[in-house]
Order: sequence, then structure tokens, then C-alpha cells
Amino acid sequence: MARTRNRVLVRGMISPLHASLFGLTAGITGTTILYHLVNPLTAALGATNLLLYTLVYTPNMKRISIINTWVESIVGSIPPLMGWAACTGSLEPGAFVLAGVLYAWQFAHFNALSWGLRGDYSRAGYRMMAVTDPEIPNKISFSHFPQL
Repeated sequence: MARTRNRVLVRGMISPLHASLFGLTAGITGTTILYHLVNPLTAALGATNLLLYTLVYTPNMKRISIINTWVESIVGSIPPLMGWAACTGSLEPGAFVLAGVLYAWQFAHFNALSWGLRGDYSRAGYRMMAVTDPEIPNKISFSHFPQL
């Protein structure tokens, strides 16, 4: 893809083994720091997010179904939960409100980005809504919104 072609792994500047070892080391180190210096709940949320992104969303979901956007939206909504948990040591209703706002925002954000990259996503075999239903922008009507 044009947007990822200059990344060090894609260009062969590091091997997949070295990238994997670095990612594993950084993930374990980060989770350990969160556990010992923040709290176990924040560490658990961080580890969950890391696993969801690296083992579910990136390698599998993008090529299988447009549901990948829902999974990616969960990944994007966990950081506010982590911040709340880091500050309070628990998850309260306000944390889920913040996470819900970010979860909902991810759809508009990612669908707008993927529309501009739909050719690259299609060639890569990714099942994004912009690829599977490219007419979707023509189906959306904003006539029910008042004119500004």
C-alpha cells in the first residue's frame, strides 16, 4: 500500500523476527510497568488492547469482513478506559461514556480515511466498507440536517 510502503519492515530494513521480538519486548515491558507503577486494571486493559490489535484486528479481520472496523473501534475506545483506570483504579460509568464516544467516532474517522485509500485496500485484499460497498457515500443523505 502507498501509505505503508516506506515502513522499515516493508522496506526490509529489519527482519520480521526482529520486529516481532521488539514488539513482544515492548509489550511485555509496557504491561509490566503499567502493572507495577500504575495498577493491575490499567495493565490488563493495555494487554487486552495489544492482543486485540495484534492478534485479531491486524492479521485476520482486515481480510475477512467489514466487521474489522467494529474491532478496530474497540481498540480505539480502550485508551480512555485505561486513562480512567490509571487515575481512579476502577471503571465507573463516566469511563464508559468516554469510551463510547471514542468508539462511535472511530466509524466516521476510519470510513473517511478508508474511502481515500480504497484502491490500496482493494489491491491488498482488505475488506473495508469503502471496498465492499463503494456507493455508500451516495446512499447517505444529509437532507434531514438543517442548513448552516
